[in-house]
Amino acid sequence: MQISRKSDYALRAMVYIAAWEEDKICSINEISDAEKVPREYLAKILKELSLQGLLHSYKGINGGYRLAKSREEITFLSIVEAMQGKIAVNDCIRHSDGDSCGRKSDCAMHEFWLAEQKRVTDSLGSVSLSSFNYKKFYPFAQRGNGKPVAETN
Repeated sequence: MQISRKSDYALRAMVYIAAWEEDKICSINEISDAEKVPREYLAKILKELSLQGLLHSYKGINGGYRLAKSREEITFLSIVEAMQGKIAVNDCIRHSDGDSCGRKSDCAMHEFWLAEQKRVTDSLGSVSLSSFNYKKFYPFAQRGNGKPVAETN
């Protein structure tokens, strides 16, 4: 399983937005510049994240994006699955019907793939947007009044 570039850009954008105060609206240009993501591609990603209920979007001259849920509620798993669909480490467990590839009872590897699937989804699901040291990596976006502040030690 590989995280797509689209998912990587979505994760970067969401982490950037999460670094700011809840009521701060981040513009697409600001996110694109800060995270080095092509603006046109980012626009499509942010629209999709909004449709998936992870972001609120605001139109107009002061428009942009902010989180639609708390940092604790948004996991890497939810972001990746919003971009790529359900994660599957192998085709044999990709299908939601539970019947998989039809060889489940005859396959020596099936249990391994199930365990690996659980490990990957549990790992991605355990990392939320509240998991990061924003003060270290985004000192300009410290929570407070929604305006950049200098980092203090």
